[in-house]
Amino acid sequence: MQVEKPVIASIAKTKEKQNILLITTEGYNIDFLIKHKAIWCDCFAFKREQKLEPWVQIVAHSVPTIPFLGEGDSKLLKEEIEIFNPIRIQGLSKWILFSIKRHDPQTRFGSIVFTVKNEEERQEILK
Repeated sequence: MQVEKPVIASIAKTKEKQNILLITTEGYNIDFLIKHKAIWCDCFAFKREQKLEPWVQIVAHSVPTIPFLGEGDSKLLKEEIEIFNPIRIQGLSKWILFSIKRHDPQTRFGSIVFTVKNEEERQEILK
């Protein structure tokens, strides 16, 4: 494949998760990069590519804390939400409660925030 001008304007890493961001020049986009992934995929160590999309956050209150105290609690919480609701969560949920408070035997419930793909999914879960 031959291109007329540079495709990548810049490459950056996110601070927290160290995700790699590829920013394209005008005239190119993520769909172009994904279509031609074979050309650039060996330049980076990554598990999967993902479009940068605006997601919608939902806060759930009165979530029992005890079943989700162990290692992998966010993953288990995500699985539980997806099993009992017709949605798919983007990433992992996060507690809106300090860990020390969540592990206190007196604390039985807490609030979480999780992210869904779009407003339609948010409305579906809020029914």
